[in-house]
Amino acid sequence: MSTPTFTAVARNVVDQYSLAGKQLVRAYRAGAERAVGAVNERFASAVKARSLPLVSETVKSSLIDAQQQVAGFVSFGLGLGANGADITIDQVARRVGTGIERVSSAGARVETVFGTSALDKIGAFALPVAHVSLEIANVLAQGSKRLSDRIAGVEGVAAAAPARKAAAKKRVRRTTRRA
Repeated sequence: MSTPTFTAVARNVVDQYSLAGKQLVRAYRAGAERAVGAVNERFASAVKARSLPLVSETVKSSLIDAQQQVAGFVSFGLGLGANGADITIDQVARRVGTGIERVSSAGARVETVFGTSALDKIGAFALPVAHVSLEIANVLAQGSKRLSDRIAGVEGVAAAAPARKAAAKKRVRRTTRRA
């Protein structure tokens, strides 16, 4: 198994952050859809449950239809924002990846011209830090996936463990020194 290069680790970090961003946008979409659906349901049940004077069933159904059309426009607008966020995430990830490739190729040209492996040594020193950054990005991507799945209502997503209460601290009786 070969040791990953600094460039490969940097690309993986960018990919993980991109994935995390996409999953958060997915969670936003799912949450917005659920909220709009809940508003539709509550509005319809509130209109149907009340007996309003001079309001027939056809007027009530017209009110519900009008509200659902407005909710559809709101949902569409929220979707446009999510689509813009997806496009932005893709563009940023692509540009950062291109930048990583440019720096890598510039480093390779410098090593070729000078015939030195100084940049390899610097990369070897920076590689452990890059691995830590990759692990952080992996944890973030996994957490955003769990959040996205939970908001989207995906089956089989385990609920987060309840937070533990801190252990009760023993009170220490302090004595003061009297002179």
